[in-house]
Amino acid sequence: MNNKSIFYSCCTRISYEIFQRHYGGMHYAWCSPCFDASSRFSPDNLIPPSSNPKDIYWGLKKDVDAADLHSAKIRETRLGIQKGARLKFNAGIIDDAEYREILQIAKHAQAADFTPVLYVIPVAPVRGMFGLVPLKGRASLFSEEYIIENLPRHRFDVIEL
Repeated sequence: MNNKSIFYSCCTRISYEIFQRHYGGMHYAWCSPCFDASSRFSPDNLIPPSSNPKDIYWGLKKDVDAADLHSAKIRETRLGIQKGARLKFNAGIIDDAEYREILQIAKHAQAADFTPVLYVIPVAPVRGMFGLVPLKGRASLFSEEYIIENLPRHRFDVIEL
C-alpha cells in the first residue's frame, strides 16, 4: 500500500440513497488512492480508466447528461444494485419487502438517477476496514485498488463535481 491519506470512489446518487435508506448507512466502495491516476502529475498512473475515479465519474456524467438509455455503465450499475440487494437479502440485512422495493427502484430508475457522486474517504479512520482487490478483480495487474464493504456514512465525504 502506498502512503496516500485519502481514497476516492465513484458512486451514483441512486446507489448512495439505497445504501442510506435500506442498508443502514453502510456503503460499499471500490476505492483508488488517487482521484486521477491518468494525470501526468500522478506517480500512480498504473490505474486504467475502468478503475480511475476521474474517468468513471466523467464518463458516467456524460451518459447521464445525454440520457443515454444504452449506457453500459448505467446498465452495469443497475445490475450491481440488483446483485447487492440479493446479497443483503441473503445475509438477512434486508427483508423480502425491502428486497423487492430495491429491485423496483433499480428497474424504474431513469438516467438522471445515476448521476455520479464522489466519495472522499480519509484512510486513517477506515484502516482495518478495507482490503486489496484480488488480482483477478483489478483493472490492471499492477493497479492499486481497494474494497470497503461496510463503510459507515460518517467516515467519508460525498461531493458532486
